Order: sequence, then C-alpha cells, then structure tokens
Amino acid sequence: MTEGDLLRRIQADTSAAMKAGDRGRVAVLRMLASEIKKVAIDTGVDELGGDAALAVVRRAAKTRADSVEQYEKAGRADLAAKEREEIRVVEGYLPRAATEDEIRAAARGVIAEKTLAGPQSTGVAIKETIARLGGTADGKTVARVVSELLRN
Repeated sequence: MTEGDLLRRIQADTSAAMKAGDRGRVAVLRMLASEIKKVAIDTGVDELGGDAALAVVRRAAKTRADSVEQYEKAGRADLAAKEREEIRVVEGYLPRAATEDEIRAAARGVIAEKTLAGPQSTGVAIKETIARLGGTADGKTVARVVSELLRN
C-alpha cells in the first residue's frame, strides 16, 4: 500500500464520517492524513512508501497509548477514554497485530537459529524478532517475551 492509497482511504472515510456526523472520527482522520502529508514533505518525497506511511500510523497509535497511560495516572478517565476511542480509529488503518503466541514462536525461531543465550543476547533477539514479524508486533511485548525465553 502506498501513501496515496492510504490517504485516499482515509479521505474517503473522512467524507463518510462527515456525512454521518461523527465529529470525533473526522478529527482523528484529518489529523492522520495531515501527519502522513507532513512526513512526506519533511522527507522531501512526493509520496511515502507503504511502510513509511504505516510507520506514521503506528506512531500515532503509540502516542495515544502513551497519553492513555498518563491520563490514567493523573486520574483523568474521561480523557483516557477519548484517547482509547482515537486509538481504535487509528488502528483500523494498521495490519492485524501479531498475537503473543505468534511473537513467542518467532522469538523461539530467532533464538534457535542464531543460537542466542543469556541476557546479553536480548537486543539482537528483539531486533530480529520484530523484523521477522514485519513490524506487526508491539515492541514491549516482544521485549518481554524475548526476556522470558532467554532467562529460561
């Protein structure tokens, strides 16, 4: 998927959300389109490649997830709920995330193939596992799983 495909999809969904009167969704989709365009301009390209456009969407989801944590720590359940709703919208443009079982299987494969052992191998195993899963895995989950596997 190229940036143009992703942008066209976001723009079509924005139009549909406007017609449905869903202001919250419209705001999130406009922000997402704007961020993708900004990264394209900042990098000096006419159109981002599919992976780069998806990276922008992943970053938007991660930023909101971090905000949820902060709002919950501050006791602002209302703002945390709003951010969760925005995450749901943003994640609709991401490929399906790898399950923990898939992450565990990939990490075991990397550890066995590279004959990794001990905590000093954690960084290599995390990097290789994320690459093997094509960026569909959450980095925190990969780090936790790899640490567990290398400890045992």
